[in-house]
Amino acid sequence: MKTAKERRRMKRWNVAVLVRCSIPKLSADVFELEMWAKDVNEKGMQLEWSRGLGVSHVQPDGETGSLKSVRFDDVQFAKGSKILVQDLFYDDDGSPFMDGKILWARKSASNGNWALGIEFEKGEKHSQALLGAFKDFLSIVKNPTAAIRKASKK
Repeated sequence: MKTAKERRRMKRWNVAVLVRCSIPKLSADVFELEMWAKDVNEKGMQLEWSRGLGVSHVQPDGETGSLKSVRFDDVQFAKGSKILVQDLFYDDDGSPFMDGKILWARKSASNGNWALGIEFEKGEKHSQALLGAFKDFLSIVKNPTAAIRKASKK
């Protein structure tokens, strides 16, 4: 496992993608949040959650009834929590889920926004198609002008 210093030195690419995240709060409660993906690399990414982005309480399977709303100030993030990230990129089947966990969570004193460091689960847990689509996404993020040039030739 890499040290914190080694992880900080890893090359990251800036992106601004609105993603959906599912985070279990308690054993039976799951929250779905919209967050900004701020930077990304092969191992993980930083997410930012701020006021005005959507959040909802997801009902357990089989339960009916309306979703409960959640206040921004009531949400806390814990190191080690599991997270599912969706809408970061799309493949032939739509928008796949990327499994990960929260490595660190910081709340800004000035504006109250949350910043989360996410580490993706090892590749064995993900299908080859998903890993291929993620690799394509990273190649676009690394060099967007080349990707635009390539797409315009088609």
